[in-house]
This record gives sequence, structure tokens and C-alpha cells, in this order.
Amino acid sequence: MAVVQSLLLLLLLSAVATIASAARGCSSVTFPSNRVYAACTDLPQLSSSLHWSYDAASGNLSLAFVAPPPKPDGWVSWAINPTAKGMVGSQALIAFRQPNGKMGVKTYNITRYGPVSEGPIAFQTSGLEAEYVDGAIRLYGKLKLRHGTTTVNQVWQVGATVVNGVPQKHDFKPENLQSKGTLNLVLKT
Repeated sequence: MAVVQSLLLLLLLSAVATIASAARGCSSVTFPSNRVYAACTDLPQLSSSLHWSYDAASGNLSLAFVAPPPKPDGWVSWAINPTAKGMVGSQALIAFRQPNGKMGVKTYNITRYGPVSEGPIAFQTSGLEAEYVDGAIRLYGKLKLRHGTTTVNQVWQVGATVVNGVPQKHDFKPENLQSKGTLNLVLKT
């Protein structure tokens, strides 16, 4: 009986710790000392969060997107869609393990449903990096937005596989299809 009670207590404590961790959300994520962001938000889908600092006068957006891929060798993506609220038209940053074994970020202009092709996007980028930490991929980057931009249409996604350096299609579960929204860049949460 004591063993069963001990196991139940252990399960209860584990559940409380998990709930407490989830309640802290994006603000509990810590980055290396040279990465500090003014705002963060827990995104409503795919257990992901976005961290950012934004200077509206210059249009400089510095960001970190954090999400667990479905499999360790999968991919994660965060994008701005300057023309619509969905995937097509998105200017995407996709992070995954590169063919050389290191984590990296590539840019993709998503022009259609179907296979993606690496290429330039509508925004000047810099500082594109990624790392795999505690089961999640952290995608870092800087984007130069149009002067005075205050809101953007954002799209985020995760996928399970990369073949020959090319991210493969993601699942079409409700949480994948609903991974989009409007981001107020000047609202600190």
C-alpha cells in the first residue's frame, strides 16, 4: 500500500510541476546571455512561443521562435505573410538540422501549397541561427520591416521530416491548420 501511495504522490507532484511550468509560459524561457527580448507570447497552437524586440522607427525586428518538432530531426518555421492571413504568400524562416549535422535557418518564399524551395524573401534578414534545446528548436533571426509597421500576419508551423536538406510537408491536424494570427509588434505581453 505504501508503494502505491508513494507512486500516486509522485504522479501528483509531477503533474503539479508540469502545470506550474506551463503556467509560466514564454516568460520562463531563458536564452543565452546575448539574447534578450522585450516581449513574448505563447502562441495558441503547437506548444510554441515567440519572443521579440521591435523598433518601429527603424523597422528592426529581432526574434526567437521556440517550438518542439514532431520528431527530433524535424523542422520548425515562423513567417510573416505581408499579403494574407494564411500560408501562401508567407515569407518564412525554417530551422532544421542541415546536411552537415548542424542546426541552421533557411529562407523560403511560400508561393503555393506543395514542396518548398529555399530562396530569398521580401525582408532583409540577418543573424539567422538555430539550436536544439530540451526537445525544442529555437529559431533566431532579425528582419527589416517597412518603417512604421506595427502589426503583421504571422504563420508558424512544425514538421516531422527533412529529406536531403528539404523540409517535407507538415501534418494537417487542426493545430497545424490554425497556426496563424495577427501579431501586434508594439504590444508587450
